[in-house]
Amino acid sequence: MILTMEEFRRFQPEKPTFALFGHPIAHTMSPELHAKLFAESRKDCTYFAVDVPPEELGEAMEIARSKCGGLNLTIPHKKAVFDYLDAVDETARNLGSVNTVHFHDGKAIGYNTDILGFSGSLEYDRISVSGKIAVVCGYGGVSRVICYHLANAGAKVLITGRNLAKAKALRNELRGYLPQADIDIMPSSQLPRATAIVVNGTPLGMYPHEEACPLEKLPAGTEYVFDTIYNPPKTSTMKLAPHNIKTRNGLLMLVLQAAYAQTIWFGTQFENDSLTRILRRLSGDMAKKRLQDVYGKSNIVLCGFMGSGKTTIGRKLARALQYEFIDMDDYLEAREGKKISDIFAEIGESGFRDIETACAHEVAEKTGCVIALGGGAVLREENVEQYKKNGLLIHLNTPFYRIVQNLSRDTSRPLLQGDKEKQTRLLYNQRKRIYLNCADRSVSGTRISEIMDAVFCAI
Repeated sequence: MILTMEEFRRFQPEKPTFALFGHPIAHTMSPELHAKLFAESRKDCTYFAVDVPPEELGEAMEIARSKCGGLNLTIPHKKAVFDYLDAVDETARNLGSVNTVHFHDGKAIGYNTDILGFSGSLEYDRISVSGKIAVVCGYGGVSRVICYHLANAGAKVLITGRNLAKAKALRNELRGYLPQADIDIMPSSQLPRATAIVVNGTPLGMYPHEEACPLEKLPAGTEYVFDTIYNPPKTSTMKLAPHNIKTRNGLLMLVLQAAYAQTIWFGTQFENDSLTRILRRLSGDMAKKRLQDVYGKSNIVLCGFMGSGKTTIGRKLARALQYEFIDMDDYLEAREGKKISDIFAEIGESGFRDIETACAHEVAEKTGCVIALGGGAVLREENVEQYKKNGLLIHLNTPFYRIVQNLSRDTSRPLLQGDKEKQTRLLYNQRKRIYLNCADRSVSGTRISEIMDAVFCAI
């Protein structure tokens, strides 16, 4: 929920209330995120965003003192709010940025949880920075936070960007707070090969300009790439990394900074399992939004070889997205009142494919669904066209050995009789190129959580 200033003036709280101030603020995810955190800790609270023009920040802060237990702040208020606070945490003061306010004992106290969101992300990914070279792209507010933490944690920090004068100003400012820190500036074309960590603190690559990138390539020694952007979920900077390099977008940082804000307000401590659940749900919210905004679609359609995990992954995706799940094999059997093996026995594969096509026409008109296709559903171009009308077609490129494991005890597949593994390999080789050619995206993985994350990143 987003309120105007006039609506905020009229608002009368009925329960503990918290708010986000920013301008503009139309695309914020904070209300949904904090609602998930409140639900996880079983707190009955209200959270909304308020569009606060810069000239009305003073009035908004006075209203908040009487109506709110705490605030979050985003652009352009993180510095301006200092004028309306009674006290500021030392780290927030050094950073010159407050993103969280706690109203306590009649005082407004300012904190910065962005830095905790970043440091917590590194900890979550088990990334040690001490003694390593870390390159930070950008010199704005979020880059200041990231450089401060990296330098304070013992990394050698190199700030880069198109305007090295601004990078130099940030370096000099940080050296004033951290005189022992190893911080310098460097043109992006001269980054050392031994760079281990690369962080994008710029908006380059953010939706809708997703192809923009602060770097042409990563240094040869890069071990970890972090991007503060989370829309798209796999950014242009992250795409520079080979598959064996760990990457992370800014969504976890967003979740963690919000969780730490609630720790300040309530003392609530969130376990990693809780944060992972919330991150997955927020990823689902982002996927739904991108399906509509970027692709003009409202369904996710999974294709792939039999035994690739379409039903298992589809059910979990549907739960995360709060979508209806449709398994097309189950749909077809319910429609015909017969098992697929019996249909094959009675009318053969060609007759079965005709029924499969009729089902495609019926189901493809639905919206808000995750649809798991039968292994051979994409053999007919007509079926692919139907499912793509409302759906983004994603291929589960499951490794063959995993498929064999999944099918090892399955005797119900009508196309796999006799020497099962030999038949499976033959059919797999015949169909793999078809899946890759017809799908909008192809994802791979061996663990369910890994594949789920890959699907969300592919959208």
